[in-house]
Amino acid sequence: MSKDAGKTDSYGAVDQGDAETARPDPAAARKLPQYFAAVTAMLGALSMGTVVGWSSTAIEMIAQETPLTVSEKSWIGSSANLGGAVVMLAMPFLMARLGRRGTMLALAPPLLASWLLLALVPRVPALVAGRFLTGLFGGAYSVVGPVYNGEIAQKEIRGALGAFYQLFLCSGLLLAYLVGYAGSLVGLSLACAAVPAVLFVALLFVPESPLYLLTRGRRDEALEALRWLRGPAFDVQRELREAEQFVAESRKSKVGFREALGTRPAVRALVICSGVMMIQQLSGIKAVVFYTVTIFKDSGSSLDPYMCTLVAGGVLAGATGVSALVVDRCGRRLLLLLSGVGTTLCHAALGLYFHLHAHHPETAAGLGWLPLVSLCLYLITYTMGFGAVSWVLVGEMFPSAIKEAAGSFCAFVNWFLAFVVTLVFPYMLSGLGPAISFWLFSSVCLLGLLFVWFLCIETKGKTLEEIQKELAMA
Repeated sequence: MSKDAGKTDSYGAVDQGDAETARPDPAAARKLPQYFAAVTAMLGALSMGTVVGWSSTAIEMIAQETPLTVSEKSWIGSSANLGGAVVMLAMPFLMARLGRRGTMLALAPPLLASWLLLALVPRVPALVAGRFLTGLFGGAYSVVGPVYNGEIAQKEIRGALGAFYQLFLCSGLLLAYLVGYAGSLVGLSLACAAVPAVLFVALLFVPESPLYLLTRGRRDEALEALRWLRGPAFDVQRELREAEQFVAESRKSKVGFREALGTRPAVRALVICSGVMMIQQLSGIKAVVFYTVTIFKDSGSSLDPYMCTLVAGGVLAGATGVSALVVDRCGRRLLLLLSGVGTTLCHAALGLYFHLHAHHPETAAGLGWLPLVSLCLYLITYTMGFGAVSWVLVGEMFPSAIKEAAGSFCAFVNWFLAFVVTLVFPYMLSGLGPAISFWLFSSVCLLGLLFVWFLCIETKGKTLEEIQKELAMA
């Protein structure tokens, strides 16, 4: 027996270690098809990024034509998050019935139609409805995309592909900022509509998740999907047998959702993932990216608020690209800890500037650069940890019996809290003032740092089976 005997693969199957069933060399697998399929799926995240970024410039464009009340601003900004929260309730059913690729295909046409509504009917009720619909159909990609990428990828690149979600989300946000800065409200909505159109076409060329196909008894299709993803030099028969063994064992030991949720690994995974999602949103990220122009206008800085918004969007996209490269090198827990420290300090600095602006304007006048620097550093540190790692953990931590339902629950928590934060933030600015608002966000980030320190485990380089065992023992 070889020294690798008894190890588990990425599906949790046992490697017996004999010569006939020696594990294929991971380097023999082609990575390019996996990256292509992952990028295609993440066009949904790109579209979701345009949903997030649309309101930052669009609200100010609308306000220039028609004065908006605080309530109207908050609902135009937040209704997309409400739509994202609602669709999470249906995601387990959609992914189980339609598959991962099938769900993404089904979402693209209504998402395109929702953008056309925003482009063609620029009145407040229609804008709120259109925003809700873009969140409804676009928000679903925050679950199905990472699940798809987690199931098609080898474990050696699973973390990097998992980080693609945040990278494309931020790139979509930057796209909305750029078009909003240079164009009109109609042009902005039409540009956003082009993304789901491209997504729909690209999805026609990638396979369904092999693991999903096996759960549906479609072995031949699963084999072809693996061949497409891994290339001819990789022993796909070996990987297929391991996946079949994993599916068979899962069915044999299958328990109901309530029973599975009652196990220690499932409970700990749910606490960790939903907790990190709560930190992610209550740290104020959606308030920052939904109302970036408004924040810079209120700062009183002499810098152009629209140009500052573009700089912040570029920094966010760049930082996310770096996080995709380091998430499998630095480890998930370390990045979350660094993120907690950085976001706490940046929000505190931003709150201090607004306090000086309100009470000591002569001092604040010499610190006009501080809002931009603090916000950019916040976006960098947020993205490297809470932003990218949160979605990677959702794809890695849950046992198969509850992966779809638990993942959807975590996404619901994420979207619902995003709705609450974006709805309340305009009232926080007018009622509490920006200084106290950002100090509250800083306090949440500090609590998040403590949460990660005491509760989160490291999942870097571990198989799904190893992660479950560690959750059971910790």
